[in-house]
Amino acid sequence: MHFRLFIAVIFFLYAGNRVVAQLPVPFSIIPEPQQVSLLPGKGFDPARLKAIRLPAKTDLLIPGAHLSSLPENKQAQLVLQIDSTSNPLQQEAYTLRITATGIQISAGHATGLFYGCQSLEQLLEDAIRFNQYIPAMTITDAPAIAYRAVHFDVKHHLDHANYYYRAIDRLARYKINAIVFEFEDKLRYRRQPLVGAPHAISIEEMAALSRYAKKRNIEITPLVQGLGHASYILKHEAYQPLREIPWNDWAFCPLHEPTYQVLFDLYRDAIEATPGSRYLHIGGDEIGNIGVCERCRPFVAKYGMGQLNAYWLKRVCAFAETQNRIPVFWDDMPLQEAGLYESTWNENISAAQADSLWQDRSAILDSLLPSFPRNGVFMRWNYSSATQPGNLRCLNWYQEKQLPVMIATAVNAEGGMLFQPDIRNQGMASAGNSCIKSFIELAADRHINAVLCTAWDDKSPHMENYWPGFIAAAEYAWRPKVKTLEALDIAWADKEFGIAIPQWPSLQQKLRAGSTLWYEALFEKGNWFDDDNMLQSLKQVEHWLKPVEGREKTVFDYGRKIISLPDKQKPGAWSEKYREKLEKSAAFMKAYDSLMAALSTLEQQSTSNKYYWRLQAAICRFQAATPALLLQLAAIDQGKTNTGKALKQAMQEIEDAYLQLCAVYSETRFTEQPPGFVPDRYFHTASQREDGRWMMQAQELFLQKIKQQMNF
Repeated sequence: MHFRLFIAVIFFLYAGNRVVAQLPVPFSIIPEPQQVSLLPGKGFDPARLKAIRLPAKTDLLIPGAHLSSLPENKQAQLVLQIDSTSNPLQQEAYTLRITATGIQISAGHATGLFYGCQSLEQLLEDAIRFNQYIPAMTITDAPAIAYRAVHFDVKHHLDHANYYYRAIDRLARYKINAIVFEFEDKLRYRRQPLVGAPHAISIEEMAALSRYAKKRNIEITPLVQGLGHASYILKHEAYQPLREIPWNDWAFCPLHEPTYQVLFDLYRDAIEATPGSRYLHIGGDEIGNIGVCERCRPFVAKYGMGQLNAYWLKRVCAFAETQNRIPVFWDDMPLQEAGLYESTWNENISAAQADSLWQDRSAILDSLLPSFPRNGVFMRWNYSSATQPGNLRCLNWYQEKQLPVMIATAVNAEGGMLFQPDIRNQGMASAGNSCIKSFIELAADRHINAVLCTAWDDKSPHMENYWPGFIAAAEYAWRPKVKTLEALDIAWADKEFGIAIPQWPSLQQKLRAGSTLWYEALFEKGNWFDDDNMLQSLKQVEHWLKPVEGREKTVFDYGRKIISLPDKQKPGAWSEKYREKLEKSAAFMKAYDSLMAALSTLEQQSTSNKYYWRLQAAICRFQAATPALLLQLAAIDQGKTNTGKALKQAMQEIEDAYLQLCAVYSETRFTEQPPGFVPDRYFHTASQREDGRWMMQAQELFLQKIKQQMNF
C-alpha cells in the first residue's frame, strides 16, 4: 500500500494540469469517468466538507451516506448548480471540479447533478478510507449509451420488498438508469386476479417502488410475457380455452380474440404498476408450437408462420401505443422464421456461411418488414461474446432498415444457482462479464443507444450473484473499452466491500470448480442441467421440441440416472469406476477449509455488504457436502473404515447444509411458495418444487438409495 501511495504522489506531482486516462491511485469511480483533468494543488480535505448549497427550484435527491447528511448552507464547501448553457440533450452529463478551497458540480439538468454526486460520494469514500485529500481535478463526464438497464426476473421467486429498495439505491450508485422487471405471476393483477400468485406484489406496492426508483433516475419497465412463455397464465383451468394446444400451456392461440382481452388486461395493470416508464416489454421470444390449431392452420397455409407471429406482434404493439408506451420485444422469432436465427448465436457458423445464409434468406425478413410494427423496438439478444458473423449481419440489417434496436446481454445466462461456470470466458467470467463487455462495446461501436443486462431465474440463483454482472454492465455502458475485466474486478471489490481482494481470481476459480463438481457428482452421465437427467416426466412444453401429449404420465426411474453404490462383494470396484469423480472430490475437499476461512476473513474485513460473503460461504458449504459424502463411500468401498458413523454424519451434513443455505437465502428472499400457489411443472428446474428443494433432487434420490441398499 505504501508503494502504491508513493507512485500516486509522484504521478500527481508531475501530472500538472492535464487530461489523464484514469483517476490516480487509490481513487476510483464506477463507472469510469469520461475525462479527468488533474489540477495543481494538494486537493480537498474531506474533513472540511460541512455543508452543501443546492440550486434554486430544483427537486434534487442527494445520494450517498456522506453527501445526504450534509446541511444546506449558502456558504457551503460543496456547490451544486444548473448550467443553462449545457446541451439540453445531455441530461446525464456533469462537470465535477475539486480544488483546495471547495467542490463544484455543474450540470444542465438535475439528473447530471445526481450523477455528479454519485461520483463525488465514491471519491469521498476513498479519501476517508485511505486518509487522503481528494485530488484537485476536473471530471467531465457523460454516458456513452443513454439507456442502461438491468433485468429483475421473479418468475420463480420473490425477494423481500426492502431488498428491491436497496437494490435501486445500489444501481443508482453505478448510474444504471433502468430496470426491466419481469413479473409473470408475481404482480397482483386486478383485471385478471387469477393470474397473480398469492404472495404477489400489489399494484400499489409496485407503483411506490417505481416512484422511488424514478426519484433516483431509474425507470422501471414492466415485462409481461405474451404469446409464448405463457404457462404462468395458461396453467389455470379457466384459461385453457385460450391455449393453442389444449393440453399444452406454453402458448396462446394468436387468432383467438379472448387472448387479447386477457393480455391487454395484464398490460393495463402492469402499466399502472410502473408509472413514469416510457416502455412496455411484451416478451415475444421462443414461441414454439403455434400454427397448429383449427384457427391457425388455414392462416399459416395461406400466409406463412412469420405472418402469424407478426399478427400477434402488431396487435399488442398497437395496444401499447394507445397506452402511450413504446413496445419492446425479443427479436428471435422473425429471425427463426427466416432461417437466420442460428447464425446469430452459433459460433461454429463461419463468416462465409453466415454471408451465404443472409444473402439467401434476408429476403424473407424483407418480406415480413411491412408487417412489423413501426412503433416498437427490436431487442437483439445474444448471451455470448456476440461477435458471431450472423449477429453482426443482423445488426446491420436492423440499421439498414432503420428499425429501432436495443441489445441484451446476460449475467449468468444459464441461471445456475451456485458459482456458475462459464466455459466461454476467462477473467472475471463468473458473471459472464466478458460477454457483457464485448456486446456492449459492439453496441457502442454501432451507435446502438440502449442496452439490457438480463438475469434469468430459470434455476433461481440468489440475486447477489448477479451483481458483478450488473456492475460490469454499468461500467461498459457508461464508458466502453477502458477498464479491463481484471481492473473491474478490483474496483468491484473496492466499491462493494471497501476492501482489496488480490486473491479473488484464484479463490473464485476454486469455488467454481466446486460448483462444476456438484453439478455432475451424482449423475452417471452428464450433469444437473441435462434434460435427460431430471426433466423427463414433465409436460413437454419446450418451445424447441414438438409437443408430445401425455408425456408427463410416463413413469421414469430417476434413480437409474444416479450413480451406483459400493458392492461389498467387489471391494474397490466402485472407487475405480468413479475414480475421476473421487479425485475431483478429494481435490475440492482438500481446499475446502481454506476456502471457508478465506470467505470468513472477507466477511470480517468488509466494511459493507457482509451478507455477500455469508451467502457465498453457505453456498460453498452446501456444494461441499456432496463430494464429502462420496469420499466417505470410497472409504467404505476401499475397506478403510468398517463403521457407518462417518457416513451417517456425511448424509446428515447434506440436509444441514441445505437448511443453512435456506436460512441465509431467507434473509433477503422468500424461499417457498405460499399455500394456494398453483404449480406448473416444466423445464425450468426451479419450477419443479414449491420450495428450494429443487436444489436437493439428486441428493434426495442418492440418500434414499443409500438408506435402501446399505440398511441405513
